[in-house]
Amino acid sequence: MAQRLSKADAIRMQNVAEREVMRYAGDHALWHKHVHDVELDPVQVLKCMEMDEHLETVDCSCRRTGKTAVKELYLLKHNATEPDQELGIVAPREAQSLTNLGYHLDSIRRSEILTAWLDHRNGRRQISDTAYAFANRSKAKAYGIMAQVDGGDLTSASLEEVDDMPSDRLYSRFLLMMGSTRRLGASTEAKNEPQIRITGVFKGADTLSTMIESGGYHLLPTVDVHLGIELGILNEQFMEQMRERLSPDEYIRQLLCRNVSARNLIWEKYVRLAVHKGLQAGIEIQEPVPGDQYRKRGLVAFGYDAGGHGEDPQASRHALVVEEMIGSHVCTIFTRTWPPGADDSVVRRDLLSYWRYFMPDCGMGDAYGVGMLTELNDDLFREGLTTIDRRAIGDGDSTASTWPEWAFSPIRFEGMTKHQMAQAVRALFHNRHAALPYVDDLPDSDPAVSDMRLLQRQLPNIKPEETKASYSSYKMADKKVGDDLFDAKMAAVWALVTRGAAPAPGNVITRTRTRSELLGAPSIRLPSDPVGMH
Repeated sequence: MAQRLSKADAIRMQNVAEREVMRYAGDHALWHKHVHDVELDPVQVLKCMEMDEHLETVDCSCRRTGKTAVKELYLLKHNATEPDQELGIVAPREAQSLTNLGYHLDSIRRSEILTAWLDHRNGRRQISDTAYAFANRSKAKAYGIMAQVDGGDLTSASLEEVDDMPSDRLYSRFLLMMGSTRRLGASTEAKNEPQIRITGVFKGADTLSTMIESGGYHLLPTVDVHLGIELGILNEQFMEQMRERLSPDEYIRQLLCRNVSARNLIWEKYVRLAVHKGLQAGIEIQEPVPGDQYRKRGLVAFGYDAGGHGEDPQASRHALVVEEMIGSHVCTIFTRTWPPGADDSVVRRDLLSYWRYFMPDCGMGDAYGVGMLTELNDDLFREGLTTIDRRAIGDGDSTASTWPEWAFSPIRFEGMTKHQMAQAVRALFHNRHAALPYVDDLPDSDPAVSDMRLLQRQLPNIKPEETKASYSSYKMADKKVGDDLFDAKMAAVWALVTRGAAPAPGNVITRTRTRSELLGAPSIRLPSDPVGMH
């Protein structure tokens, strides 16, 4: 339980704290050193000075260069030295905004001055994991972009990872909380100039770049990976390793701080828009629960890609993607990959258990693993998970003509078929009918999260190449990223397109015509028929 203080003790401590808080209010470096013992580097001090001059700023520096820290420390000083201010920290999820609020809370807890400067109610300090308030009535609170934010009187906004936020939600629901010229309970002499501080890296969406190009936001000095190494705040050896591991587009965007996005088969812009839709709709990863069954909201389809072949057989992995059609949108709700060289019997048992949980309406898989899929279809019928017995189709033969009628139908990823499958996935994203779970704030230690993140990296990694045929061939732009989950997603989407329906057999109808009928002459001439005169 928080320690209680008498009213007299709280007032006495606040008077002493106010004197120390305002001692170096005009100097950013001295204030942070004196109040909570943090030394700012020259770049951070210069950024604070530029934020004094501009009310709306954007900082898109390289990761791990301290851009978020200096922004939050600047706003902490602003709250501590200016009365009647209200700060709203917003991120795609509330958990991310709480991380930003943690910069404020950690500074308050390690500083006796700021701890004494906290507001007191009923003898308790006004500080929690989600908010705090100072004695000058300035306060801060963390929000998620999808939270209910009506009713606030914000004077300052701290925006984190803007490229992950839906722009319409950001402008229409959150930023409109600012701009009021009157606030209940606030002093008429209090500063009432709305300020917006934005940090984040380019992720291929348009939200951050549109803000910069609008001209209304001042761009703070950008610290890229090379300048960060020269300043001694980034590890050169680790960054060189990341240069090898990241795709060229990711390296340019996140470490060189240049707004580029992949223009391959599926544009990265539309992948980020699908993530925005998933965030707005609350689409989450649906991990299977033993002994339970998934409650479907629409058609569910399985897509499977076999391992051990492709452009790199040693790195090729078995992959599964589960799609659900919710309304007019196709949502990816689960992904799974197996290590390279995984035994087919292990994959078959896992697929059987996933089918038992999701009970999909249709499924398609890579015909390269037709032997395993044949056994899997037999297991599905044996356990009563499907009414289709593949042994009763075409005398039990496993041929391309009988595959479409199976419950889990094999299909060859080649030629015109693969072209149609890839174009179906592209149309899904470019027509904005796709939704993906937002996983940027979830830990990589969860295999389902890491696989979903890998799928989102593979989607813009496929590029079409012209061939002599009338269709394109599809290759990986970066072979290190892979394409297993993309191929599995193609199969799942194609299963939804065809609905698992077997092609109807064609009936050829013939009709016999004589030569005279084809020439248009009557077949029989009677003696009474008139003869034409020429």
